[in-house]
Amino acid sequence: MQKASLVSLPDVLDAKDIAGFLGIGYVKALKLIRYGGMRYIQIGRVYRVSKANFTDWLNCEQSMIINLD
Repeated sequence: MQKASLVSLPDVLDAKDIAGFLGIGYVKALKLIRYGGMRYIQIGRVYRVSKANFTDWLNCEQSMIINLD
């Protein structure tokens, strides 16, 4: 799988988009969305993150250690 660039990401991201961008698995991306501190919306069992919120989360000025195991 080829890594996506931030510019090429859609305006609304799902776990698959985030997994591809960060180079992590789908399940870890789902956990990251739910427990990693980024703002998301949940529609039924589907999670969505705006590109702007993902970018803000990614550019956070604090170091983060996120244990998703």
